[in-house]
Amino acid sequence: MMKTTVALLLLLVGVTSGFMVQPSSITNNKPSSTTVLGIGPLAKLANRDDYEEKVNNLMKIKGYSREKAEMEYDAYLDNPTNYALTKGEEYYKELGYKSLMEGVVGEADKRGEGDEVRQRLEDFKKQSQLKATGVLVVALSALVYFKLQFDVTNPMTPHYF
Repeated sequence: MMKTTVALLLLLVGVTSGFMVQPSSITNNKPSSTTVLGIGPLAKLANRDDYEEKVNNLMKIKGYSREKAEMEYDAYLDNPTNYALTKGEEYYKELGYKSLMEGVVGEADKRGEGDEVRQRLEDFKKQSQLKATGVLVVALSALVYFKLQFDVTNPMTPHYF
């Protein structure tokens, strides 16, 4: 039983490690000073000078009011990935595209790189689906395993066997 549990854990680690960022994809391995705590808007409290500098830059470059600049930067600190996707979607919609992906492919077409971008998107989609399927298979296998290993019956039900 112990060997099976260890094998399941190793399999789970192997499957989920595909979701981790690979070192080769990191362009700057120095942590940002805005994420001293690694917890979104709490960085405001941890490094107030850096926060103020970023907000002032947003006000200067984008012409935002202080309130709007703080709101934008807090949204970024709260969830950088979602913030970038939202801004990208807004940008491409302003250019007349229906969605972020349509905009990315459309702009790549203008540069003559449309087929390459479509292929990369298709490869990414296939890889993501494969990883998700792997995680689901491992999770369901673990549930079946534990159901078979442990008797999960109602203790109030009489056992006649």
